[in-house]
Amino acid sequence: MRIAFVSAEVYPFSKVGGLGDVAGALPLELAAQGVDVMVLTPRYGSINRWGFGIEDSPYRYTVNIGNKAIDCGLSRWQSPQYSNFQVYFIENEHYFGSRGIYGNENGIPYEDNDERYLLLSKAALEVCKVLNRIPDVIHCNDNHSALIPVYLKSKLSEYSLFQNTKTLLTLHNIAYQGIVNMDRRLIYDLPDDLFYPIAPMEWYGQINPLKAGILFADALSTVSPTHAREIMEDEGFSAGLKGVIAAAGKPVQGILNGVDYSEWSPQRDIYIAKQYSNKTVSEKQFNKIALLNDIGIDQAMVDKPLIGMVTRLVEQKGIPVLIEALERLLALDVAMIILGSGEPDYERSLMKFAERFTGRLKIDFGYNNSLSHKIMAGGDMFLMPSRYEPCGITQMAALKYGTVPIVHKTGGLADTVFQWNSQSGNGFVFENYSADDLIKSVRNAVSVYYDKDEWRHIMLNGMAADFSWQQSAQQYVELYTYTCQV
Repeated sequence: MRIAFVSAEVYPFSKVGGLGDVAGALPLELAAQGVDVMVLTPRYGSINRWGFGIEDSPYRYTVNIGNKAIDCGLSRWQSPQYSNFQVYFIENEHYFGSRGIYGNENGIPYEDNDERYLLLSKAALEVCKVLNRIPDVIHCNDNHSALIPVYLKSKLSEYSLFQNTKTLLTLHNIAYQGIVNMDRRLIYDLPDDLFYPIAPMEWYGQINPLKAGILFADALSTVSPTHAREIMEDEGFSAGLKGVIAAAGKPVQGILNGVDYSEWSPQRDIYIAKQYSNKTVSEKQFNKIALLNDIGIDQAMVDKPLIGMVTRLVEQKGIPVLIEALERLLALDVAMIILGSGEPDYERSLMKFAERFTGRLKIDFGYNNSLSHKIMAGGDMFLMPSRYEPCGITQMAALKYGTVPIVHKTGGLADTVFQWNSQSGNGFVFENYSADDLIKSVRNAVSVYYDKDEWRHIMLNGMAADFSWQQSAQQYVELYTYTCQV
């Protein structure tokens, strides 16, 4: 089976969030299972072609964006492990080479992102032609490549080589739909009737690429079973697209993301003070002591619960509820470290708390891979109060480190973290999205923390869980097979 996997970000070459993790790990595991897979992604200026061993190629091709003919190049990274796995980089200096992934250094999205992602979608198809590698399934991801199914089905003569190719669209975060003004219609070069009121591309007088992709794709998936049910049944969770999903007539398949245990494992983590396993879990304490020292939290807190967060500071991640609860949370005699960046208002609010609670609360704004590993290993608890969470990967990583998750019951959090009850469970779960319920759950975790035997039990339950990519990849192979048959 031949798969083309199209993504705006691919770890370790480029990454902003969970999509990058998935696009880096899933194709690798698919290749391990014998699938012929090529990943198609932009080559951003931040990608070090020499460091990664990316090879130049002589291929040139042209992509039409409205009345502009865009000249593009191609480069390639060949997996040293698997001959059946390559990453192809779409090259254009103006749209990709001189830019970041989604926005500038201040986090402001580029004004021409609609053109950039349209270029990604159309260029991915051109690369398949140029290489004479017509896939059985094109795996599209989020709004950035959601228009691929639209072009294959509405421009049949132009893409006749793909007449037997099927499309799968995975919804990693349905809230980001790529909506633009209707006056941008001409850049798409699609039939006029697709833009009429209530037509596939139209959305309340604007253009919605994700809506169109949902309607045209041969199959749909998302990144956890619970989130699949949420977006099919709840208008809020679907960000308004529940009716569109129903109209598409295709069930959304929920396949849980995996964790790359070659990176996220306390037994082999190169960033932490002392490696440990479920057999030596008591040595996790060395990492807590080192973390407290590194970040400047009072060493007197060494025997008190240390709560970690590694998150984007945005509304989806539950930051408003966290801020509302934070003073009462710290009154539980805990210490806390938060690593992340996001909305300036949230950053300012959290910094005010950090200034008030010196020695108890530390905030590190930005991306710090080394510190994220140290928080996983050194924390006692890992807090994820997300309002919604399609999957989440950090809670699964935390489980492997014996860092007990405290989560809101939604999406992938509900599928991976189960309420501790005497002998069973691996974390603490609050069902109502509120500051009061968050505090109750943390208070419950703190009370269990001081029973060392019970706490060790819950840690070991979490460390025993296996959320590797192998099982998830097998489910994707089954979904690809199903997609080829519809």
